[in-house]
Formats: sequence, structure tokens, C-alpha cells
Amino acid sequence: MFDLKKNDPAAAAEVGYTFDVTLPDGTKAEAQITVRGANSPVVKNYSRKVYQELKVKEQQAKRRGKEYEMELEEAEELSARSAAVRIIDWKGFAEDGKEIKFSKDEAERLMQAYPYLRDQVTENSDNIYNFRTS
Repeated sequence: MFDLKKNDPAAAAEVGYTFDVTLPDGTKAEAQITVRGANSPVVKNYSRKVYQELKVKEQQAKRRGKEYEMELEEAEELSARSAAVRIIDWKGFAEDGKEIKFSKDEAERLMQAYPYLRDQVTENSDNIYNFRTS
């Protein structure tokens, strides 16, 4: 019998998936990031919140007789926050020899400062095969 509770993609996505970080040239770094999946309730709730905020901005612009157009800087910030909310933990990160401990603020900062990390976080989080049950 197929047990829906044991095969819930949202629950599996919340458990997390750990991947090895690679540098832009393909070199494996001595660092790992654990991400929650795109089906995670945390990620979905964040996405809903952002969607609602964007709808409000569109409505406000419309009332002023304008069309809302997201600026590049705002899009990059949104992308960094979206990646940061997916991160559960990490290990092996440092700047100038000083270890960077995981926190929500540090995650947002690193996702903004290092787009190649942001891309890896999003890619691994979006890959449903990383969050298989069984």
C-alpha cells in the first residue's frame, strides 16, 4: 500500500539536502550547504509572501497610473533572499581566514555577495530528486 505520509514531498523537502560547493571553474570547495527543497512549507510560505508584496506594489503603481517595473537591484536582492530562506545550515565557510557561522543575516549577505553560491543553492533546492523519501 502506498503511504502518503511517508512519501510527502513537503516533509522530505524540509529535512534538507547537503551538497558540496563548487567554485565557478568547477573546482570542488571544502564547504557544504544544507538546503530545504522548493516544496518545503518554509520556502512556499516565503514565495507566497513575496508574491503578495509584488501584487501590492503593482496595485499601488496602477493607482498612480503607472506600471510597476522591478529594478535590477531589487531583483538581485529578491533572488538573494529567496536563496537564503532555503539554507538550513553550512560548514566550511570563511572570509579572510575567519570562519563564517550560519545565521539568517549571514546567509542573505553571502547570497548577495557571491552569486555562484546563490545559483547552487537554488539549483539544489529546486531539484526534487535531491529530496526523495524511502
